[in-house]
Amino acid sequence: MLQEIEGKSADTGMRNNLFVCPVCGEPLQGNNLVDAKSIVEDNLYYVGGVLIVSDVWLHCNFEHRYTEDDMTMENPHKLVAVVKAAFDKKGKCITFEIVEVHPADKTQ
Repeated sequence: MLQEIEGKSADTGMRNNLFVCPVCGEPLQGNNLVDAKSIVEDNLYYVGGVLIVSDVWLHCNFEHRYTEDDMTMENPHKLVAVVKAAFDKKGKCITFEIVEVHPADKTQ
């Protein structure tokens, strides 16, 4: 999946476009997953003061809260998406790929 980030196309591919929740076994997709905008633009760029200019691994906390039908789940649960991201020499995100999803640590 390609997503436009600050005027550049960023590779935001998800392997086979489907992850299965490691807690409940339901599919994770669309509004259940983190994306480049929510992580890079809304969090990293918003804080400012730091430029990332290399490949990085991000561990992004999020909640599995919606069913496949976009209904709110009775028992949402916390997960972590492991993301491989790359930034150019100007600090712009050019690659954002979710490579793994696992349950969040109970202490978080």
